[in-house]
Amino acid sequence: MTAPARPVPHLSPRELQIVALATNGLSDPMIARRLGLSVHTVRDDWRQIKVRLSAWSRTHAVALAVEAGLAHPVPKETP
Repeated sequence: MTAPARPVPHLSPRELQIVALATNGLSDPMIARRLGLSVHTVRDDWRQIKVRLSAWSRTHAVALAVEAGLAHPVPKETP
């Protein structure tokens, strides 16, 4: 017997951008620069993302987003 599927949480377009960038290894300061936001704003958005995904950490939120199909890591090129 399999566990019931978790409902896919709704994230705002900016929250999806933040999760996508984090999925690919960007730090909060790097995400802030990329999106033209303050680091404080990115960290506030992380609080909301964690609530919406029922995550206990940023890493857990990224893992849950990937699992739900909300973000996709870009494979790194090998030399």
